[in-house]
Amino acid sequence: MPRNSVSLSIDDLAIGSSSSRPILDQADVLLLGANTRITDHVLGGLRERGITHIEVDPRDVKALKGGKRTGAKVAEKRISKAEILKRPLKESLIDRHDEPLDPQRAHTLRSVLASSSQQIESVRKKLNNQTLRDVSDLAGLSETHAELLIDDCDHAVGLFGSAVEGEGLSQHSIRMSVLGMAVAAEMGFSSLKSFEVGLTGLLHDVGLMGMSSSLRQPFDWMTDNERWEYQKHPLVAAACVKNMMEVSPNVSLAMTQVHEQYNGMGYPRGLQKSRIHPYARILNVVDSYLQLTSPSHRRPALVPHDAMAFLLHQAAKGMYDPEVMRAFLKTETLFPLGSQVELSSGEVGTIIRRPRNGYSAPVISYADGGRSRLSGRSLPVGLMSSGWTAK
Repeated sequence: MPRNSVSLSIDDLAIGSSSSRPILDQADVLLLGANTRITDHVLGGLRERGITHIEVDPRDVKALKGGKRTGAKVAEKRISKAEILKRPLKESLIDRHDEPLDPQRAHTLRSVLASSSQQIESVRKKLNNQTLRDVSDLAGLSETHAELLIDDCDHAVGLFGSAVEGEGLSQHSIRMSVLGMAVAAEMGFSSLKSFEVGLTGLLHDVGLMGMSSSLRQPFDWMTDNERWEYQKHPLVAAACVKNMMEVSPNVSLAMTQVHEQYNGMGYPRGLQKSRIHPYARILNVVDSYLQLTSPSHRRPALVPHDAMAFLLHQAAKGMYDPEVMRAFLKTETLFPLGSQVELSSGEVGTIIRRPRNGYSAPVISYADGGRSRLSGRSLPVGLMSSGWTAK
């Protein structure tokens, strides 16, 4: 930031304003990228980090203050939670495109994954004991996961989208929840609808949790009766949470349709296209990706790039909603976040950020802390091609 930068109290920032240039802290560390919208979520994140003042370009002072905020006494000017929930979740995402991944944030993400798994396991035990009375904890988890996306969407998608060794139903549902909300945000869904996508992801497989472990994955040698029992689990899941006040009609309906395919080849009812709820169309793509990148009894896991290529091939044949597939591709990129790539130079790095535009030139980070933007062609580790470069 230039020497003539202006120091502003975060209490002076107007909700809905934005800066045309990056915002730094008083030690010249990047806090917010250019054009980041100031929301209650953004202000809350700054306060949690102990930030009280920011350094901004003088040309942005008027826009950021908005002539509305006058110190800490702004309660009467705050936008209601209901209004915030109506706004697109994407507007709340903090722009960290120019930042490296934060090790402390990585620790937080892993801790949330572990604690979330414990909460879902608690639901499973209550289901088995027939003592499940509400899913308020899971509804709260959906909002917690949304906060992680708001703080650093790329980092959250990269970590939660990466395969987990020995993954169970709980971790799979959590990963679906986070990636589903990220895609919903990319599609312009409101915060409320994005939260509901997340809750659907958390709940969609509860019908499997009460079933015999032998029925939790479809096997080629299942009898017709066993396969029918397995394919009923979305209906069982919806019945388990029926009439619970935390579960909206949209969530309840979408839970029964997550495994329906856009071309009508899914289950349990063989619905197609617009007859499938938008939440379910999003989660169907996310579930397919996570299944492909996780090993199963039938095959080893695919590397993320190959999994994305396979999804695109299937989408071209009508298996997935084209709009959802485009949003998923923009969320993960052609070289999914968190995956490793090897370049023609022999360097190996990790994909950490989506490009600002498009989906084929994400940002790669190297072990020495350097970073670059992929260009030309590149392949995941083990599939190196001599024609791929970085710049």
